[in-house]
Amino acid sequence: MRYSRQRALITHILKGRCDHPTADMVYESAREIEPNISLGTVYRNLKLLADEGVIITLETEDKRLHYDGDVSRHSHFICNKCGKIVDLFKPSNTPAEIEEMGLTVTGEKCVYYGQCNSCGTK
Repeated sequence: MRYSRQRALITHILKGRCDHPTADMVYESAREIEPNISLGTVYRNLKLLADEGVIITLETEDKRLHYDGDVSRHSHFICNKCGKIVDLFKPSNTPAEIEEMGLTVTGEKCVYYGQCNSCGTK
């Protein structure tokens, strides 16, 4: 992947956030630093970064894509009611354990859906 100033900016924004922003949120953050960046540039670069495995995409129940700059091994929980996304760092099967079953791992993504504590108590 060739270097691009806009792509580096988008990567920097995502790596510096602990939430899971949408493309519009990334766009607003990018515009604070580079006012002339277009929404199309943000969308194209988010897709490229996701395709290259530099970032993770997450889809909520309302079909909105969110992005995670933390590509370390972890899962996610997405609340069906409010859309809150929580990082889960407790490991499950490792790729090595899966490969011991004769399967080849090329990537992984584990997402749980349900209700968060706030929505479950309402």
